[in-house]
Amino acid sequence: MRLFFAILPDKPTIVSLYANGNSLAKFTRGQAVSAERLHLTLAFLGEVPPEQLGGLLAIGQSLPSLAGSVWTIDRVGGWSNGIVWAGSSQPCSALDELALALQQALAGAGFPTEARPFVPHVTLLRRAHRRLPPREIAPVPFALRRVSLMASMLTPQGPQYLELQHWP
Repeated sequence: MRLFFAILPDKPTIVSLYANGNSLAKFTRGQAVSAERLHLTLAFLGEVPPEQLGGLLAIGQSLPSLAGSVWTIDRVGGWSNGIVWAGSSQPCSALDELALALQQALAGAGFPTEARPFVPHVTLLRRAHRRLPPREIAPVPFALRRVSLMASMLTPQGPQYLELQHWP
């Protein structure tokens, strides 16, 4: 199974992020990520044998609570790989602490972890033909309600996501 830990946005956040993505698609000629696929990835695990699922569920259970935390998205930009992202100009301590705790728990359990620093973002577009310089957008509050363990199935229509478990 291809797995990752993520935070899923609530409906108002999805609507706002999707609208931002659609307006940027015209400029970048990128392909908008569908509304139901919008998420904030905390850690991508890749292929994980089914027998390791129990360890991941235990890690999810052990993570610090996000109760009441909000991450404010106020910037968009593009990377040279064709990704257009939405992120924040200000750090969110609850999000940073959660990502660090998750990385430490995964490493302690023997799962591979990302060497690059955690840069919270939501992918809005893929395959953009024009790179989008970072710019401000109207603030979008992203309530950090719960952490989800997600499965990703690759299909000809793009990845399909399934929430396996979540924790408040």
